[in-house]
Amino acid sequence: MEILSFPGPIPPVDVQILNHQRRIVARDYRNRRIGDFLKELDLTEGRGTGFPTIYRTMHKNDSPDPIFETDDQSTHFLTILPARQEKSDQASIEVKDLVFKELGDVVAFFKLPSNQASNQASNQVQEVINRTVHDKVIPILETATQWVSSRDLLTQIGLSVQSKNKNRYLTPLLKIGWLQLEYPENQTHPNQRYKITEAGNRYLEFVKSIG
Repeated sequence: MEILSFPGPIPPVDVQILNHQRRIVARDYRNRRIGDFLKELDLTEGRGTGFPTIYRTMHKNDSPDPIFETDDQSTHFLTILPARQEKSDQASIEVKDLVFKELGDVVAFFKLPSNQASNQASNQVQEVINRTVHDKVIPILETATQWVSSRDLLTQIGLSVQSKNKNRYLTPLLKIGWLQLEYPENQTHPNQRYKITEAGNRYLEFVKSIG
């Protein structure tokens, strides 16, 4: 399960804290009045207390640890709850980390600091991406190494500047966290631009390493 929200966490919570701490202390709500109201209704937990609960629940279910991601500017917050892997036999245990059947498997793989895979696994990655996202992922990420507008981005990869192309080719990469917005709080900002994320960079480096 993947949950993507905009904008990201409030300082002092940042990408380093999310990657290295299981108990996260958040001193402020983004909207204190709404936060207190929802907490009183038992609809949410306050000040980061939900993070240990998530870790405990995933561990109790024999699921992999959850993955929390944001970028250096805290423009988004991505939560990935990996599914439990059934260990049917020794062979499946040995290769389970290199089997990619769904988009969630691929996204989770490229959240990791190190992502080495065999040629067989790389073929699985490309098949999943082409089937569930589209075949323009690599040229889009290569073009978005610096901030670029949707108009320039679509034009440089040979697509017409139409809203349907924006929704078809750019929006999916925002959802999986491989592209980020310069103004995430206002997606229709007149100066809106796109840029590759760390996870997107890892995927791009992976593709180049096997090419």
